[in-house]
Amino acid sequence: MKTPQTIFYLDDDTDDLYFFKEIAESLGHEVSIFVNGTEMLRSLKKKLPDIIFLDIYMPVFDGDEILDIIKKSDEWKHIPVVMISGIYPKSNSSKYFSSGANYLMRKPVNFTELKSSLEEILKIDWENFQAFA
Repeated sequence: MKTPQTIFYLDDDTDDLYFFKEIAESLGHEVSIFVNGTEMLRSLKKKLPDIIFLDIYMPVFDGDEILDIIKKSDEWKHIPVVMISGIYPKSNSSKYFSSGANYLMRKPVNFTELKSSLEEILKIDWENFQAFA
């Protein structure tokens, strides 16, 4: 297994947050979960994660607004960001990538699918990874 990573995950659905946290921690990673963007941005000022997962559709700040804040920050722009959604039009893919997203992940519907997706994503060498739309 790759070195354990520190993960931030932002989602307004608490069931999804705890499901994600349980699986990522079972893979040996440290996970901080957040239900709103303001809370996560405050935490970024105290601790930098290795990777951030953002739900796309949320109230108040949605994922692409948070992505924009992260990628415009000199302190945070190097952190890989994975955008997650149960649905996302393929036509929006280029918008997320041009805003700085490193990866788009369809929100998995079961344990096996999420575990497999996380294993794949967390193995990526982000310094040499080329995002594509």
